[in-house]
Amino acid sequence: MSTEERFSQSLSIRRAEGLKLLGRGGKGRKRGRRGVAMVAAVITVFSAGALLSVMLTLAHSTNKDANVAHDELRSKFMAEGALEVATKDVQSLVANWNLPTAVKGDWIDIDGTSVPFTMEPSGYFAVQSDESGITDYLIGYQLTAMANVGDSSYRMRRVVNCRATPIFQFAVFYTNDLEVHNGPDMTLGGRVHSNRNMYLSPNGGKLTMDTNYIHAVGSIFRHRKNSVSASNGTVDIREWVSDPWDPTEPEKYTPMMSQSELEAYGFSSISGYDSKFLFGVDGNGDGDFNDIGDMPAFIKGSLTMWDEPDGYSGGSGNTVLTGDHGLGEAVTPGIGSIQLYEQVDPGKGNYKLDAVTGKYVPSAGGDYQPGFFHQNAGLKLLLEPGAGGEPELKAYKGLADVTDDLVDSGVIYLSEIFDARQADGTENPSGMVTVIEVDMGKLNASGYFPSNGLLYAGSYFAGEGTEAGGLKAVNGSEISAPLTIVSQTSIYVEGDYNTVNKTSAAAIGDAVNLLSNSWDDTKTAGSLPKASDTTFNLALITGNQETTGNTYNGGLENLPRFHESWSGKTAKINGSFVNTWTSKFATGAWKYGGDRYTAPNRDWSYDEDFNDIKNLPPFTPMAVTADPVVTW
Repeated sequence: MSTEERFSQSLSIRRAEGLKLLGRGGKGRKRGRRGVAMVAAVITVFSAGALLSVMLTLAHSTNKDANVAHDELRSKFMAEGALEVATKDVQSLVANWNLPTAVKGDWIDIDGTSVPFTMEPSGYFAVQSDESGITDYLIGYQLTAMANVGDSSYRMRRVVNCRATPIFQFAVFYTNDLEVHNGPDMTLGGRVHSNRNMYLSPNGGKLTMDTNYIHAVGSIFRHRKNSVSASNGTVDIREWVSDPWDPTEPEKYTPMMSQSELEAYGFSSISGYDSKFLFGVDGNGDGDFNDIGDMPAFIKGSLTMWDEPDGYSGGSGNTVLTGDHGLGEAVTPGIGSIQLYEQVDPGKGNYKLDAVTGKYVPSAGGDYQPGFFHQNAGLKLLLEPGAGGEPELKAYKGLADVTDDLVDSGVIYLSEIFDARQADGTENPSGMVTVIEVDMGKLNASGYFPSNGLLYAGSYFAGEGTEAGGLKAVNGSEISAPLTIVSQTSIYVEGDYNTVNKTSAAAIGDAVNLLSNSWDDTKTAGSLPKASDTTFNLALITGNQETTGNTYNGGLENLPRFHESWSGKTAKINGSFVNTWTSKFATGAWKYGGDRYTAPNRDWSYDEDFNDIKNLPPFTPMAVTADPVVTW
């Protein structure tokens, strides 16, 4: 009998048995139905339960796998984030002269979770100089981060080389937005850097950039920061050569066109050929930008427009680079470096503020520490609280009080200067600012010239506006040795400075003010004395205010502050122009005309002597970038 026949016979027998059951009494029928139903229900419940159990097991397993994958991914991202923070931290430490020499640990909070990281020297150190003489110090560090999320841990390591460049080897260096709206023609020779954006719109004039280095970590725009429609003037940028100071190198300039200049060639733009020119123009639609009538997008086009000239045999490079090309921030010392005392994390300082005397006094586990320049100065000039709490002029060489010697010989004394920019018009409408005046000629011969080349001025009474105070350097046409003058507040430099037997010199302050040879302290509210031609051979680091809304901060062309009518007169500056912080004390906003000032003829240039590190001013700060070597 075949299988089908046996299956059919079995089905017939079961059908017949079922008919017999149906023919019995009602009681038997109910019992039979209940039994069948119960068996079916048990089978159904058992099957459903088994299926549900399998489903729950699978769901739990899947959910567990998903959580594990989530935790693993999250821990990886957190470790990567901690490494980025560690990279920035080691840059800041190197920039602020705190080079880690052993394993240094810390924590970073990422989305509510503390992630530990360490940094330690890799042992790598090198000095590199390019063809033009610019010097970089490379210092290697290994960074490690360990992130724990749930049961997942992720360890990540990175080796970076901190590239420290003396900041005065830049012609122009800004940590914030750099704005250049020069009006009268201006030439910038030397490296130009901004850690943020760069705005170039010469206000109808011409800006010539004779350099192989124009870098903006943000973007470059051919318009004013406070007016996108103000895209004007001419900006000519030199094509890249390895040594722009070599007179045998080719000088070929290509314009960075304004909006109207682009339109003259048939190209529409928001503000000219800049970072807003995003898509380029492919005139014939052939997919490239190499034909007449084409214009590549700025990100790509800037790499070919300002690369080395055709036929150049001195290597290859690019003059114009932005953050879109992978530039990273160059970290510089903070404003705390110029402060008299800098507040630190509770218990991590070595000074405290004595409530009785009003002075900072040594104290283990204090909340303050001396600012870098104050701590290291060879000569310190301070306004301290006297016996009655009034300002008292003091001078220290090392730990020795040399006040009487310097005062009696006329090297230092207190004076006042009218500063219209700092006058607030209400609390001190006179605009008079108290300054420590230093006769540089007498200092040269006093025997107290700082042996390490660092002179510092600070005040316990520093405040905003006319309460800023500061340091005023006079009679400084000759300086007996390289010198850097630093003030936590304003610096005023009067008359020709460092012009006889020129040496290396710098002024670093909350604001740097330049006064002509004609200045005689007679300026008052409502008056504007006439300036005369004056030369300043010095690098400067100064604070500034930010352009906000329609309020312009004066730009690079007004970075050093003026206080006279300079119309038709020349302010010659040979040095370096650096803006690394917003002014803390000299908070007066930039304004033109009135009893403020009128602009000079600007004969400003980078001091090529700074290309040799032996010629840099004492205690030149560093701008520090990070070159990742490997991450694993």
